Amino acid sequence: MTTLCPPPEKIKTKGGVKKKGKKPADYDVYRDPSYHEYVDKASQSSQRQSQPSQTSKKIKLSKKQPQFIVQFPNHIRSYIEDVVNVESDGNCGFRVIASWHGYGEDGWPMVRRELGLEIIDKDRSTLYDKLFSNRLSAVRESLMIESFGSQPPEKWMSLLDMGYLIANRYNLVLVCLGNPCITFFPMTSSHSPNVSIYCIGFVNQNHWVRVNMKEGFPLPPVTLDWKKFCSHIATTWMLGFAGRMQHWQLLTPVLA
Repeated sequence: MTTLCPPPEKIKTKGGVKKKGKKPADYDVYRDPSYHEYVDKASQSSQRQSQPSQTSKKIKLSKKQPQFIVQFPNHIRSYIEDVVNVESDGNCGFRVIASWHGYGEDGWPMVRRELGLEIIDKDRSTLYDKLFSNRLSAVRESLMIESFGSQPPEKWMSLLDMGYLIANRYNLVLVCLGNPCITFFPMTSSHSPNVSIYCIGFVNQNHWVRVNMKEGFPLPPVTLDWKKFCSHIATTWMLGFAGRMQHWQLLTPVLA
């Protein structure tokens, strides 16, 4: 006889049902059915590829690339932490935004699709009619692709158009370092102190790269069209970032 009891049996934990990630919602926007197939296929693939990075919340950064940094204004270079290159295939601008947004670089078709949905958003249709005027159809067509792979110039990202769509769709601040340097604030929402800031750089006169900036870096000015067409409540963005925008002006060389 003994007071000892045998150890309890281990509970089997293997074989449990694992939760699957949510699939992108169905959509019916474009008239060409093949476009749905292309984008859906790429969306599913990019989600699988981006899951490890979303879990670790770490992005693999490249070494500083001086061949890119020297192409940005001299007064902002000291605020650059790193430049991350992406594949140059006519989708580079969308690749940069996909990388920033957690989709992974290969999630660029999702960005094209979401911006395509944004430009026909009924709540902002009047805004885009005024903003793009007779170019509205051309801007929308530039988001639509017939196949994956390299894209012709008319499908490349024009940030003077896409900047507004990106800021509005994702409710974030988008900063462009190039010629010119521009800040895009959301046009229909009010200032948020915890807003994400994405920085994209234009290099070699034909390529977009991701630019990781130091916290609190100066912000370039907004466009005249942003001031003209933004809602009254959106003006709070300029008030909230006034100090950083004034800092940019102080650093900018005065042209004779």
